[in-house]
Amino acid sequence: MYVCLCNGYRDEEIREIAESGVRCAREVYLTLGNGPCCGTCLDCAQGIVNDVHGANDDRAGIAGESAAQEAVMMAAE
Repeated sequence: MYVCLCNGYRDEEIREIAESGVRCAREVYLTLGNGPCCGTCLDCAQGIVNDVHGANDDRAGIAGESAAQEAVMMAAE
């Protein structure tokens, strides 16, 4: 199923990247090629990531978000 309509990312792609060790939805998106656009899908994507890592809440992805945001800012410079 499509999770991110802006970038065309599917749940299988998100799951595959998460299985490689990535724990943040934003970092998954960057690994796939583009960061999130509108951001509507991030909760769903983070849920998939959390399922892969056995997390019960979004805290597993929050720690990685600041690092991913920093990477986006550095790439934009």
